[in-house]
Amino acid sequence: MKDRRNTLQKELTFEAVQGFSGHPSADDIYRMISAEHSTISKATVYRNLFSLCEEGRIGKVIPVGCSEAHYDHRIDRHCHAHCIKCGRVVDVDVSYDMSSARDAHAMEDGFTILSHELIFEGICRNCRDKEMKNGTEGIKD
Repeated sequence: MKDRRNTLQKELTFEAVQGFSGHPSADDIYRMISAEHSTISKATVYRNLFSLCEEGRIGKVIPVGCSEAHYDHRIDRHCHAHCIKCGRVVDVDVSYDMSSARDAHAMEDGFTILSHELIFEGICRNCRDKEMKNGTEGIKD
């Protein structure tokens, strides 16, 4: 197994993720760090985000159809909601029992589920309010 070094750049990256209340992109994290540490490269931030995810110190959320990952300071199992308009990702605190779905699917075709992620897709309040203000409505009930 490869030796995992804790460098100053990795700790800056970790602290930046911890400093966001939401789910920043790699570019958001890079901008935050480079504002105070102008010599850090974008590649270093990306590499450290990858490493921190592998180590289980931070989480990564990639909504379906979204081209960029969002990073999460929470590493406990929880759900997310993704705004299809602005791309924002937020935590959703709902309880659900994945064990029955996992067991049913495993019995159906022998597939062993190792991991899962639940992401709700929708339009956030800010985007919905903007649409209503502009006279357009994205979702009909």
